[in-house]
Amino acid sequence: MINLKQYGSQYVNWVLRLGKGRAALWGLFVLAILAILIQSLLSLIITGEIHTIDIFRSIGFGLISAPFVIYFFNLIVEKLERSRQRLAQSLEDLSILREQDARLNAELEQQAEFLRAFFNVSPDLVFYRDDKGHFLSCNRAMEILTGKSEKELINSTPYEIYPEDTAKLMMETDRDTLAMNTTFTYEQWIRHPNNKLSCFEIRKVPYYDPLSDRHCIMGFGRDITERKRYQEVIEKNSRDKSTLMATISHELRTPLNGIIGLSRILLEGELSHQQREYLKTINISAVSLGHIFSDIIDLEKIDSRRIELFRSEVEFSQLISDISHFANLMAEQKKIKFHIQYEENLPNFIYVDNARLSQILWNLVSNAVKFTPEGGDIYLNIVRRDNDHFDFILRDTGIGIPANEQRKIFAMFYQAENSQTKKAQGSGIGLAISKRIAKLMGGDLTVESEVNQGSTFTLSIQANEVKAKKAMKINTHSLKVLLVEDIEVNVVVARAMLEKFGCEVDVAMTGKEAFEYFEKAQNSYDLILLDIQLPDTTGFEIANKLRERYEEGSVDYLPLLVALTANIIQTKEEYQQQGMDDVLRKPLSLEALSDCLNDYFDEGFSEAHSQHSDLQNFCQIKPVVVEQEVIKAKTSSIDSVILSELVDVMGKQAVLANLELFARLMPDYLNSLTNALKLWKQTNSAESRKQTADEAHKIKGALASVGLIKLQEIAQLAQMDDSEEWDLNIEKWTVEIQNQWQKDLALAVDWVEKSA
Repeated sequence: MINLKQYGSQYVNWVLRLGKGRAALWGLFVLAILAILIQSLLSLIITGEIHTIDIFRSIGFGLISAPFVIYFFNLIVEKLERSRQRLAQSLEDLSILREQDARLNAELEQQAEFLRAFFNVSPDLVFYRDDKGHFLSCNRAMEILTGKSEKELINSTPYEIYPEDTAKLMMETDRDTLAMNTTFTYEQWIRHPNNKLSCFEIRKVPYYDPLSDRHCIMGFGRDITERKRYQEVIEKNSRDKSTLMATISHELRTPLNGIIGLSRILLEGELSHQQREYLKTINISAVSLGHIFSDIIDLEKIDSRRIELFRSEVEFSQLISDISHFANLMAEQKKIKFHIQYEENLPNFIYVDNARLSQILWNLVSNAVKFTPEGGDIYLNIVRRDNDHFDFILRDTGIGIPANEQRKIFAMFYQAENSQTKKAQGSGIGLAISKRIAKLMGGDLTVESEVNQGSTFTLSIQANEVKAKKAMKINTHSLKVLLVEDIEVNVVVARAMLEKFGCEVDVAMTGKEAFEYFEKAQNSYDLILLDIQLPDTTGFEIANKLRERYEEGSVDYLPLLVALTANIIQTKEEYQQQGMDDVLRKPLSLEALSDCLNDYFDEGFSEAHSQHSDLQNFCQIKPVVVEQEVIKAKTSSIDSVILSELVDVMGKQAVLANLELFARLMPDYLNSLTNALKLWKQTNSAESRKQTADEAHKIKGALASVGLIKLQEIAQLAQMDDSEEWDLNIEKWTVEIQNQWQKDLALAVDWVEKSA
């Protein structure tokens, strides 16, 4: 059998070497010889003789058929051989592929092991879950977090591993990720097996597994606990900084306003030329310091993105008068002439933040004076571009600004140099802040200038035209109100204002009484007004406890919680963060109370009607003396505005009765303050110090409620016990209040008795 295979192989090789043609001829020759031999042998065996004709017949038949047979036989052999060779080559290629496949499998396995090791050494969580929440796989960090191995985690759900609230959030975010078919990122606090609490930023990605034909999520979690704590520290520092800035602002503005107002009053009196010049310098210096400090406060607000506008109705003629007044005073210091022009189509009243607008214009006028040489001119033109857009165009004849610096002057802390003195001028923040405020007001601040040709600043603002300031018309409305206030005179004023609206008022003077009233009323109060500082607690604590009861379900309804405070160191949002819904300032204003009620209840508490102004009166700028009369009223011992409002709300006799009540209570308040002060001087303890400040706070609230504004400002200083100034002056302030309150009260009584 082996020989036949060898012969066959040799034959095939022989055919391939000779080729089909020559192999066929040789095959024909061999077949012919074999045919003759076989025919002769068969004839000899069968007949005993050999016939020549048979031999030739066999040769002829063979010659006819053999070539075809041999050719096709050789062709088949050749085809088979070629196939065998290709098969052998394929086997060889397959062997090479197997080797490559084995090498690739080894490399893939190595990479998979590396990737697995990478995930395991990563501090970040890596996990996979199916659409039912079952774990499919996880890394080492996940094992450490859960305290379970990967095998234990597989096929378990978050509910089997974490507390219910934690697992619920995980499952909800899983569903959201699959439902939205997009990446989902959120933060979650998770507790470790050792009770350590960590915050993770978790990112979940949906993917489809074709092998198991199911939708899954891939999750990654990064521990951001330190970042969160650092962020909390930053936010606390920011709040502390804001509180400090607001407190400083309040403490500085009070004496500054006094300096400005009193200097203006004195400027109207009989003075020598030298005295008048000194007073002008004092007035301008105080105004300048106030505006610079406003810029600093705004710088902090811009940094924390908290700057905001407080718009109100402003009489345009008064605005023009104010601009003209302070601009002329500043210009006179350098013997510069100030010119103001305005169009006749200006509205009577606009709705704008007057303080911010004045701040920008003061900055512009101040810079114009600073960079205009003595004897120059400054021109202000006020133009109405359309119904609610106005331009204030200020042109000076100063040194001008080079073209390459015109954009820089609006950059923060950029200080331009005076070409004459070669010194940097200004704080470098005024124009930058002014431009940002202008944009907040729906406009812009731009400049055009040429060196030695002066500069032109254009302030554009958006301000709606309004009718005259609205007057209150009180409508009754039934509300049940709990007033939590510990100062009797404040109670009288607040109760009278609330009853003016038809409110039913209960009064609690301590936190304990407040809770007793609340429980007794069975959640029937619509509004709770909370004084911040009470004898036994704070308004914030009461608000937070009421909110806790509401969230726990022990009370069905939570009334509106509004803070009452004499301190203006926090924004409304900051009071809301401490449990309040809103805040009202002391002394309580009827208009502010009406606005608050309108915001949170219906609009029936007050209706506004317009007081039409005479256009002819508007076209003439009000004399400065009118402005000074207003200032005198605000800077004298009593606040006639507050007293007038009290008379309107309570009536003359009720206000006089309230002043009499104040006169009876004030000696007790002062005795408490004096005793606390003596105790502090003896012990110098923090507790006695705080008690002294608290008594001063109570007195300040009482003074504010009866309009004794000068003493109120002194009491404001006496309640701020966190400065060295307090240690040096608290005794002096106490004596001043003791010596002056009866005189100021007599002025208030006299004013009320003479009121119409």
